[in-house]
Amino acid sequence: MTFSSKLSTREAAEIKTANASGKPTVVFIHGLWLLASSWSSWAEFFGNAGFSTVTLDWPGDPETVAEAHANPTKLAKKSIKDIADRCQFVIEKLDIKPIVIGHSFGGLL
Repeated sequence: MTFSSKLSTREAAEIKTANASGKPTVVFIHGLWLLASSWSSWAEFFGNAGFSTVTLDWPGDPETVAEAHANPTKLAKKSIKDIADRCQFVIEKLDIKPIVIGHSFGGLL
């Protein structure tokens, strides 16, 4: 599998907002068997503290937990390179170098 060079609608909106704001941006990278939505509370916390936030998807991530439960194979068979390339692709869309926070495997990246 190779990473997707297409941003999700949510990612595109978060990046657009971050770039327009000129604020420091925090990018959140989730760990194995999680989704970008797992960072929702932290994104809200940092947003309230004056940061822009981007919660990025791994390649092929389903959009919702329900979709992940219905098709768990979407979370499998991703190489470290695929995930790292996807993270780089998203981060390079930001105008200002971000602060990056990762959890578990996301922290490794």
